[in-house]
Amino acid sequence: MALQIISVVLFTVFFSEALTLMCYNCNTTTECTQANCSSSCSSMTNHNGNNITFVKKCADSAWCFNSSINLGLIWMSSQCCSSNLCNNATVSENGLSCYTCNDKDCTNRLKCKGGEDHCITATGESLQNTVKGCASKNICDNITLLNNTLPQQHLSSSCCRGNLCNNAQKMTQGPVLLLVPILSLLFYILGLF
Repeated sequence: MALQIISVVLFTVFFSEALTLMCYNCNTTTECTQANCSSSCSSMTNHNGNNITFVKKCADSAWCFNSSINLGLIWMSSQCCSSNLCNNATVSENGLSCYTCNDKDCTNRLKCKGGEDHCITATGESLQNTVKGCASKNICDNITLLNNTLPQQHLSSSCCRGNLCNNAQKMTQGPVLLLVPILSLLFYILGLF
C-alpha cells in the first residue's frame, strides 16, 4: 500500500511538471525570462512610428485573442499560442495588400502580416480623418462594437476581403495618428492591452 501511495505521488509530481507550458515573460524594458504557465502564452506588440513596445507573458486562454491591425505608421498585434516558448515568433507578410493613408494621400500600398486577412477603412467626422490598412478577422468582427462604443466620434468603419479592396483615393482630412486613441480603446475592450 505504501508503495502505491509513493508511486501516485511521484507520478503526480513528474506528470504535472510535464504538462506545464513554458512561455517567455518580459516587456519592452525587461529582459525575457521563461515562466511556467497554465494555459496560453501571449505576445502583444504596438508599433507607433519609431516607438515599439511589447509584452510577452502567460495568458488565460479565455481572455486570449489573436488580433492585429496595421495602418502603416501604426501597427498593433496580440497573438496567443499554446506550445512551449511560442510567444517569441516573428510575424511575416502574408501576400495580401491594402491601401493605407500617408498624410492626405491614401494611394499607398501596405503589405499585410500574419493573420491580417481583411482591409479596413475608418473615418471619423469629429476626428476629421480617414485611415486605411490591414486588419485581422477579429478586429473586423468587432467593427460594430467599435462604431457603437464611440458614437460621439461619428465613427464609420468597414472591412473587406481581397487585395486592395479598400479603394485608393486622395483625402483632405488630417493625419492618421488621430485614430490611435480609438484603436487603443478597441484593443482595451477586446482585452488585448
